[in-house]
Amino acid sequence: MSYRILCALSLLTILKVPPIECDTLIVTKTIYLATTICPCEYTFNPVCGSDGITYYNQCLLNCTSNENENKGLAPIVPQDESKCTPYICQNVDLPVCTLDGVTYPNECELTYENFKRLKQNQPIIYLAYRTSCIGPPCGCTTLASPVCGTNNVLYRNQCVLDCAAIHTKLNGDLPIGFQNVGTCLNGCQCPKKMEPVCGSDSVVYDNLCFIECQNRITSNSKTPAVTVANRNICELCNCPATLSPVCGSDGIMEPKTYQNPCHLDCDAKRLRNPYLKMISKGPCPNCYCTDVYSPVCGTNHKTYSNSCELRCDNKMNPKMNNTLSIFHDGECKNDYCDCSHCPGDYQPICGSDNVTYWNLCSLNCNNDCNKRKSSPEIYFARRGSCSL
Repeated sequence: MSYRILCALSLLTILKVPPIECDTLIVTKTIYLATTICPCEYTFNPVCGSDGITYYNQCLLNCTSNENENKGLAPIVPQDESKCTPYICQNVDLPVCTLDGVTYPNECELTYENFKRLKQNQPIIYLAYRTSCIGPPCGCTTLASPVCGTNNVLYRNQCVLDCAAIHTKLNGDLPIGFQNVGTCLNGCQCPKKMEPVCGSDSVVYDNLCFIECQNRITSNSKTPAVTVANRNICELCNCPATLSPVCGSDGIMEPKTYQNPCHLDCDAKRLRNPYLKMISKGPCPNCYCTDVYSPVCGTNHKTYSNSCELRCDNKMNPKMNNTLSIFHDGECKNDYCDCSHCPGDYQPICGSDNVTYWNLCSLNCNNDCNKRKSSPEIYFARRGSCSL
């Protein structure tokens, strides 16, 4: 879908007012308002714009450029990063917390603060996690050994997560625990601004960014991409909270697990789909992934044909000690090299090939394999993940 179409869709959103109950549906009156959130994920991958502003990523630059053109202003195109001085960051409300307990407005502001520090021969400031600081620092190491919390926030290392968990408990907020090593599979880098929008899956999303995030999560699966839909299909279900899962499908769509039969019936009414029926009791048993080969290396050191297959492994093995995640894109290095003698300790090392290895033994093992294949040698670059 073109950015022009997406930005046109972004002009419509909904605002909820008190609902009126009607059988199994709750009909909500809605008011349309203009949105300010672009239909993009807000992952920080900076791009210098021709207007001298550093944009969070290419998608946000394109979205802003389209908005300018709609207003009769000049389009914005990427240019060399050297043109973006003095540093002016796109105004994005995505606070990040540093190891010294200071909250910055966004990752761009932190990055440019570090540029200034490097020029002045001052020590840089390390990112701890990508939300506002929830308490004072705990003196954690700068080592980039990323772990994902149960709140789907990525923490620099286990100490930083434990520190956040302590402050969260003291604040009386929802507890945070360890979920997995590596990236957060279901993490979303989206502004918290509420601009509710109805999705074609009958879910109301906080803003357009979360629709893009959901589509990434379901990429390489047979689940249809979520688009902006008529508000009528997002009427709330007046169903009990009972957990009695059933699997439903209309014979064409990918089977979907519903909380209970009432939610399935409600969805059929919202979507005006009389063919949507229960096909079995209990959660849907299978995964439905495409044949697209876009390999990822799992944190179990196994190569999956795509991210959907990895998620499927999590679904089929829910009792695993740790949730599987993506260690890095591409095939696992050890697919071609037997490193089974290496310990399982998670102590990530960044190699000279800009690949993160599980630990130093794994890096050395892969280097030995490269030597035997007359491939470039891999050297120790630094401790920690290459991505932090």
